[in-house]
Amino acid sequence: MSRPSTISRLSLKGEKFEIIVAPDPALNFKLTGKGDIRKILLVDEIYSDSKKGLRVSSEKLRKFFGTTDVFKVAEKILLDGELQLTSEQRRRMIESKRQQIIAMLSKILIDPSLGNPIPSLRIEQALNQVSVSIDPLKPSEEQVKNVVKALRQILQFKVNEVSLTITCQQEESTDVYGFVNSFGEVDQTKTQKDKSVKLLARIPAVLTSYFLEKLNSKYGDRVKVDIGA
Repeated sequence: MSRPSTISRLSLKGEKFEIIVAPDPALNFKLTGKGDIRKILLVDEIYSDSKKGLRVSSEKLRKFFGTTDVFKVAEKILLDGELQLTSEQRRRMIESKRQQIIAMLSKILIDPSLGNPIPSLRIEQALNQVSVSIDPLKPSEEQVKNVVKALRQILQFKVNEVSLTITCQQEESTDVYGFVNSFGEVDQTKTQKDKSVKLLARIPAVLTSYFLEKLNSKYGDRVKVDIGA
């Protein structure tokens, strides 16, 4: 019996690089960075098209990756590229992400008539009635906004939010606006006398730590945040 396999693919400047990998070890490596690539890689080759058996030349590997070491190249393809999930992996991961999102929502969705958090079971039942896609590889925190939007179609609720004042330079304000808006709502932007821009925003309270970590990772000290301001 042949071993289960799947493909991981990375595109660089119009060129495709593919590897054939064992599904579950490859997924674990992609998510955690842990594992032995020699055991994950089922064929010690880098392909431009694995289905056709088209191998990438050593010259091209050196040009794009700075090395001809198949295992080092494979690690980069697996970590930075797109891993094709098996149907079972996709089902498991979507359900896991779904439960994570429901757990988050149970902490921030408030029944406006009672003032109490909406129970997880009620959120799950409502989620079954709306059309919303759950991405198996995207962090749960980055999917909360879309799920909240979908749930508003059939549920009445308030969201426990935190207010933020985010200050950035004018040249980055459009990018910062898009980043913040992917998590919550930007209510107002103000250009200051020094040409910096202040964004007044709201995000779900449960996302605060994750949001601040990602914001700092992306912009560093170029962006300042005041919570509750």
